[in-house]
Amino acid sequence: MRKPRLPYRYARFVLVIAGLMLVTPTLAGTWQWRDAAGRMVYSDQPPPPGVPASRIVQAPAQGIGSHAARAPGPAAATALAPAAAPGTAAAPGTAGGSATAPRNWIEKEQASRKRALEREEAEGKERAEHEQTARTARACEDARTALRTLESGIRVSFVDDQGERQVIDDAERARRTATARQEIARNCTAAG
Repeated sequence: MRKPRLPYRYARFVLVIAGLMLVTPTLAGTWQWRDAAGRMVYSDQPPPPGVPASRIVQAPAQGIGSHAARAPGPAAATALAPAAAPGTAAAPGTAGGSATAPRNWIEKEQASRKRALEREEAEGKERAEHEQTARTARACEDARTALRTLESGIRVSFVDDQGERQVIDDAERARRTATARQEIARNCTAAG
């Protein structure tokens, strides 16, 4: 007895549909253009700068703008450039200027490195500001602690250069109290 061929055809149909579903996202990000010999070229990279825009068949949505900015055709250049007054030189950024020159991978790499360097500098500056804020807050807290200790009236002593313990007198206490108040005025107003 012969088996029905319907399940085989159904399975083949399902496989074809599944294959198309897998290939469609891949093809969505591809470039498609005709080369100088008229052959169709498929790539995930944009076409070389020498390929005119009229030969580009398909471009990914994000790729269209980058290719147009990289290698604008004559129509695109005239559409982007405002008309210059007769007898004047073209301004930078117009068709006669250098701002619309194609960006190659070297320029892109240099721009990327410049952005990375600027980001590092900004992070370093932010880190230095954070450290300075922490030092100021610490100095404020130390000055407040010293002032509380001096104003408490308890006996305060220190160890001198010979290693002997010395008790501060009233004049030294008044001098250290004034110094602590100056430190609080300087550091605690910014720290809060």
